[in-house]
Amino acid sequence: MKLDRRRFTLLGASTLASGCSITANKESKLGFSSPPPLAPLKLSLNALTRITVCTRPFRPAGPRLEAVSYDGKKVVHNYGHGGSGWSLSWGCADEAAKLALANSPKQIAVIGAGVIGMTTALRLIEHGIPVTIYANEFPAETRSARATGVWSPSSRIGLENAVADGFNTRWEKWARASYATHNYFVGSLGHPAEFMPQYFLSNEPRPPRIPPSRDFVHIGRSVRDMLPAGSRIGQDEHPFPVARASRWEGMVFNVASYMDRLTRDFLLRGGKMVRREFPDRSSVLALKEPCIVNCTGFGAKHLWQDESLVPVRGQINWMTAQPAARYGVFHNNATAISRRDGVIVQYTGPNDDYGYDDSTEIANRDEAIKAIETLSPLWRNRTQVSLQ
Repeated sequence: MKLDRRRFTLLGASTLASGCSITANKESKLGFSSPPPLAPLKLSLNALTRITVCTRPFRPAGPRLEAVSYDGKKVVHNYGHGGSGWSLSWGCADEAAKLALANSPKQIAVIGAGVIGMTTALRLIEHGIPVTIYANEFPAETRSARATGVWSPSSRIGLENAVADGFNTRWEKWARASYATHNYFVGSLGHPAEFMPQYFLSNEPRPPRIPPSRDFVHIGRSVRDMLPAGSRIGQDEHPFPVARASRWEGMVFNVASYMDRLTRDFLLRGGKMVRREFPDRSSVLALKEPCIVNCTGFGAKHLWQDESLVPVRGQINWMTAQPAARYGVFHNNATAISRRDGVIVQYTGPNDDYGYDDSTEIANRDEAIKAIETLSPLWRNRTQVSLQ
């Protein structure tokens, strides 16, 4: 069964829901008190604080990571990560930094202040090279700040018939390096990254699976060994009115805190940030720095004439944070994640075709209603339920 963002954590959930042989993990409770109750999430259209839309930069051949010469100036491209930008950011930053540091440039410019630009700039400045980030949008304003924020390294990362030979090996290197670095942030001030309980819920009979019209790459199983093991759980082990449930500890990014941490770390190391708009490629090449790292995401379609980039629309419906209910659920193609920076509710669609080639960034209230109406019955007429 393929792995994708619709399966919520994509690695944990797909394993548990795929029919793989997994034994329910019921530990003896002799001598131990019952675990604390699982507080219900309060989802309501009236509780919406905002709706944000993000355009993911999907590239059929996968992320572009290469050094190119333009009129004698070196440009390193690092963009096109689809729905896996946060998850793969550090591994791709490592590779981009190595390309940029070849020939020992005296100073480097990074274009773009999303998660790819910020992590790449940090990797570069760690080598003692003066680095300036040029961006029209600063970190909190970027599309990266509107991401779902779950570990999803193979979410719309490429197409099977378009990626180059050896792509899977290269991807696995990015994923493992990124996961290791994300773990350094777990438990640090502001909780930029953390593990939280996540539930994949379904009823019987299951609705028929609708395959996507495109052969998306799904290779998450190759890094499954890094993740905490999950298990299918019985109806006496969860409060949800469903026939089947699986539970695991998944990595979640508290995007607001993480972006703030990346920005602070970069500036504390002597980095500079300049707000600047680039109307075309020539305006980028006019920068004084001899080496430029392009981290413009979907903006590369216009700026670098990459016509292969395809927009993938994703909408998040935000509610105020609910600290007492810190967990996430996936049910009937909708997701709710109780992050520290707010509860996000999202309709993800029946497959990876949902949102594909849709560049609309206008909030769709009907989509918000659909997500809330899909998930809210999970807690209807329920109070806190003790997990035995």
